[in-house]
Amino acid sequence: MSEKLKEDLVNILKEEKALYQKLFEIAEVKNEALVNNDTDKLIEIIENDREVIANIVAKDQERNDKIQEIKTDFEIELEKDSYSNLIKRLPEDWGEALNPIREELIELTDEFHSLNEQNQKLLEQALELNQISFDTIVESIKEQDTTYNKDAKKKKELIYD
Repeated sequence: MSEKLKEDLVNILKEEKALYQKLFEIAEVKNEALVNNDTDKLIEIIENDREVIANIVAKDQERNDKIQEIKTDFEIELEKDSYSNLIKRLPEDWGEALNPIREELIELTDEFHSLNEQNQKLLEQALELNQISFDTIVESIKEQDTTYNKDAKKKKELIYD
């Protein structure tokens, strides 16, 4: 039974890693769309993003359920749930099977968070630029608006008097 549990957890982690890899690739495309100010592409990407995130949440729950099953099977009670606490209580071959995948997942999620922060900054800059453009357009319209312009009022008075 324990060999099957280990195999199941390894497979879940591999699937989770594949989902994070896909999310990272989406983040790279999002980065390119932000740099190119391609809003149509950005909207399309966000839809893909949501789908992958939902799959990651589901896979995360599956992993947590499997860990609970492992803890029950090995009669492990932890004061604090953490990977390192759990792996210390399992046979050595579990660490050998799980650690490489775990390290790859950590590296991938770190890269993703870094890219996500960069995308956030790009998005904030784009919003600032759009606000400046909007303010400039509004100011230009106000300056050109002959309806409320003092000179236009005088011209109207001359015409209608």
